Amino acid sequence: MELVIPKNVNPELLPMIRQGLLSPEKLSILTDLYEIVERFAGCLYTDEETQKKIQTKTGCLPDLITWADYFQTEVASRYFLESETSLQKIVDTIRFDLVSANLIFSGKPDYYKDKIRAEALVSKGIDAALWDTEMEESAHLDILLNYFENLELWKKPLSLQDKAWYESFQIDEIAV
Repeated sequence: MELVIPKNVNPELLPMIRQGLLSPEKLSILTDLYEIVERFAGCLYTDEETQKKIQTKTGCLPDLITWADYFQTEVASRYFLESETSLQKIVDTIRFDLVSANLIFSGKPDYYKDKIRAEALVSKGIDAALWDTEMEESAHLDILLNYFENLELWKKPLSLQDKAWYESFQIDEIAV
């Protein structure tokens, strides 16, 4: 019996699906994650030049081409043992962070971003168990800045559905 890959499910997840590690509910959540990241990412995870080099060397394209591919496989492989409710909270947290990154950093000058990086560097030099609230915030802002820059979030406007979801979302509902 041939396994049919659902739409927007990366082939890297096939072994997990075959082993029964990803329920249909979890696959649905991971498909939602794929679609969310696709709405946000302004660039590819593996650029076209790198794809060509990999194809020349191996004879096939990599499975992780888009940021949606990356996030989906990363979340699936790290959190497959979580309940569907926990997995949904993780996906909601990623979505919340992507919207936040877009809102915080769009149109900001380089010196603002440099300030965020410098503050995060100080925090990272200290054991996380000793962090105060400001250090936690600077580390989190650094993560958001990395999302903003690596996914080139400025290239795509926020969708109305993501804006509405973000504005109505209860912060205490997301994973901390």
